Amino acid sequence: MKQIFTTLIFSLMTSLLWAQSGTIKGVLINQSNQLPIANMDIELLELKTVHFTDDDGSFVFNNVPYGSYRLQIGDGSAAAEIIQVQVKEDVIDLGQVNVQLSNNTNTSGTSNGSGLSEMTLDSDDDGASVSNFSPILNASRDPYINAANFIFGSLRYQLRGYTRNEQEVYMNGVPMNDLETGNAIWGIWGGLNDVFRNQTNSYFLNPGEDGFGGLLGTTSINATAASLSKQTRITYSNSNRSYRNRVMITHNTGILENGWAFSVSASKRWAKEGYIPGTFYDAYSYFLSASKKISSKSFLHFTTFGAPSTRGKSAPSTQEAMDLAGSNYYNPNWGYQDGLKRNAKIANSFLPTGILSYEYKKSPLEQWLLSASYQQGYNSNSGLDWYNAQDPRPDYYRKLPSYYIYDPKGADSNAYEEVLADLTAHPEKLQLDWNRLYEANNFNTVSINGVTGKRSVYAVGADVDETKRFSLAANYKRVVSDDLKIFGGAVYQLQLMESYKKMIDLLGGDFWVNNNQFAERTFIGNTDYNQNDLNNPDQIVREGDKYGYDYKSTFHNAFVWGQATYTQNRFNFFLAAKLGYEAFQRNGLYKSGLFQGDSYGNSAMQKFFTYAAKAGATFQIDGRNFLFLNGAYMTNAPSFDNTFISPRVRNITVDNPKVGSSMTVEGGYILHSPYFNGRLTGFATQYNDQTNILRFYHDQYRTFVNYAMTDISIRNLGLEFALQAKISPSLSATAVAVWNQAFYTNRPTVSVFRDNDTILTPESTIAYMKNYYAASGPQSAYTLGLNYRSPQYWYVNVNFNYLDRNYLAVNPVRLTEEATELMDRNSAQFQEIVAQEKLPAFYTIDIFGGKSFMINKFFKKAPRSHMLYLNVGINNITNNKNVMTGGFNQLRFDMDSRDPDRFQPKYFYGLGINYFVNISYKF
Repeated sequence: MKQIFTTLIFSLMTSLLWAQSGTIKGVLINQSNQLPIANMDIELLELKTVHFTDDDGSFVFNNVPYGSYRLQIGDGSAAAEIIQVQVKEDVIDLGQVNVQLSNNTNTSGTSNGSGLSEMTLDSDDDGASVSNFSPILNASRDPYINAANFIFGSLRYQLRGYTRNEQEVYMNGVPMNDLETGNAIWGIWGGLNDVFRNQTNSYFLNPGEDGFGGLLGTTSINATAASLSKQTRITYSNSNRSYRNRVMITHNTGILENGWAFSVSASKRWAKEGYIPGTFYDAYSYFLSASKKISSKSFLHFTTFGAPSTRGKSAPSTQEAMDLAGSNYYNPNWGYQDGLKRNAKIANSFLPTGILSYEYKKSPLEQWLLSASYQQGYNSNSGLDWYNAQDPRPDYYRKLPSYYIYDPKGADSNAYEEVLADLTAHPEKLQLDWNRLYEANNFNTVSINGVTGKRSVYAVGADVDETKRFSLAANYKRVVSDDLKIFGGAVYQLQLMESYKKMIDLLGGDFWVNNNQFAERTFIGNTDYNQNDLNNPDQIVREGDKYGYDYKSTFHNAFVWGQATYTQNRFNFFLAAKLGYEAFQRNGLYKSGLFQGDSYGNSAMQKFFTYAAKAGATFQIDGRNFLFLNGAYMTNAPSFDNTFISPRVRNITVDNPKVGSSMTVEGGYILHSPYFNGRLTGFATQYNDQTNILRFYHDQYRTFVNYAMTDISIRNLGLEFALQAKISPSLSATAVAVWNQAFYTNRPTVSVFRDNDTILTPESTIAYMKNYYAASGPQSAYTLGLNYRSPQYWYVNVNFNYLDRNYLAVNPVRLTEEATELMDRNSAQFQEIVAQEKLPAFYTIDIFGGKSFMINKFFKKAPRSHMLYLNVGINNITNNKNVMTGGFNQLRFDMDSRDPDRFQPKYFYGLGINYFVNISYKF
């Protein structure tokens, strides 16, 4: 099979030829009132490339090979207007393209909430005509995708229950996914909405033009100066969510007469305190891009951006702690210091990126793109640290009243009442006591390693990842004939990381000592075992120094892919394949006292070869009705963190790390007509040979453990229904219903590695997880939406939402024979231990609205291109503060008392009423 894939891909790659192409641009205008038409679908039918008009009605198609094309304006219905365009020079400027729309169609230059603008329909047209078509249902025309992203997304809903590392994200041809986690971290370009608007999304198994794609599909972002419409935009936003204010300014020159194009954008987002107490937000963003037309055949682009951010974090907590605090938004991370709120958990991140890309085109039907990028930055998360001292967290289980009820030594109702009364009378004790931490450090003067001073027993440290990533990518497209098109690419990436702990604040102390307190407690008197770094024993740590752990990791990622699409009569077929190589290695910079022979220096290089293939067919019943069926088989390398048992301290890996696999099939029916737009889809995905390592404090072993689960199998399946109906020229309705089910299909093998145990042979057991639900967010989601668009160029949407079947992540420790040994399986205690908690169903109501204004209606001398836009969104307008969106069982479990209530679950709650207001001025 690998030989077949290799032959296919390299036959595509060796057929690379030079190409010649141009640009098609224009402005879409409503013929009735001469206003620009925003967010209208425009498709080059022969290339199956869809764009949407900007707020001023403008559109641009770059890199169009010389030739004759049909430019379809509208959503592909029978009423869509088609213009014939001949591309035979560098720029084809269509100027103002006048389109006759219904009098009640919103052409105000702002989104109507659905992203749709309906053309006038001839009542004699039965929609039965058959034309060249694309199997990809664009996101803006898919009510389910819209609902999942903009309605369900804030409620922890996950598309099909898939994790976010199942989506490939490309920017200017370069993959943006992190090599360690597989995730695309959108925050590294956060706050730059104006310049990252040019996105092409291919969802699920549908073919994309820039990459093979994951189970969630592919997102391609074109962020070059040449691709951005000429304009200047100033935006102010106000919200009561994570940040309160945002200011953004963007200026694009468009392509100038000398062949240059420039774009610059900057923004700031901030909040002294967000919706959740103790949180804050302080972020900046910048973007610079320049494009140069070198010749009629080539373009050179350079883009750089970054988004340095600092934010105070919240944390989930037990329901007991939230009830004591009187709020489901209780945040244990903060406390008062000198009269001001101070948060112990602060996230800092900054990963500036530079991308250089080169386009070359020669023949009318071929083009390719070469890109190189470099990223270097950091991600840091701070938190409290303590040494031989009481846990300072205010919601630590020993500080709550329930501790005295579930204490295995015996319940003490008097102590319970006393603690309850004390916390009720002094709610400030439910927050961090910074003064007490400083006092503890001030009274701890010692002499160690030749240094005398205040040794901190409490401090603030940060887990830091420093990252450098180099990427090279080639992307190729060729139109072989009217029916056959091929795409391909190759990528190589190198990622270098250093991960360590950094001392942020000694909290009034003079120094910290780099010792392992858990090893000290386990191996009393052994002065080697308690050293985090034997190469520097009893290291004195000052603010800014590294301590605890320090290691480097190296990642290699290389792959080639190819894809072909073929259209014949009513059928559209596609076939895609991918071959990949992934490798990673750990290099310990500390010599652990516990693992002296397996912590310092390089580990063996972990190498994995992967492959994937997918194929699909779409049958066009007529111009409005489609059937489709897609299937895929993909393999994936295990992640770094799920291969190394405890990467912070040693090189040992799980036994025989395996390449995991997934098999997927999806199929359904698509309806796309002037009055109805929707689909019904079924899917099933089977994951095999997956690995997951859980790390937590084990009460029986009295140490941190690494709970390595291998050979995991999970199945995701479901049905998706979505329908958008046009009730009148101004009113439409949307209904979405989703039923998913993600569950374990086997009993994983568990190996338990203790951090404070020098024995390399782990204890093994079986976790009886078969048929338990995987934690993947709400698995049932429904919404009914009404959208009204006024002839006066304003719109309002209302959505009624209901979500259900959300399950806590199970604790595998409680699903082992050890946890329930000799227990009566019919007893209430046994049933409570093995039960999986289902969270309550909930509903919310959201409302969105907007209006646009032409400035020259108020100031006659103002150009027609000057526009003012106002958009408002209000979520959860009933202010329902009992929306439990997720949570997890604590992994700690008392094997002695076997009381499942001793370590209670922690929960996440969705926000009450929250809003977002956006005012934008464009000229």
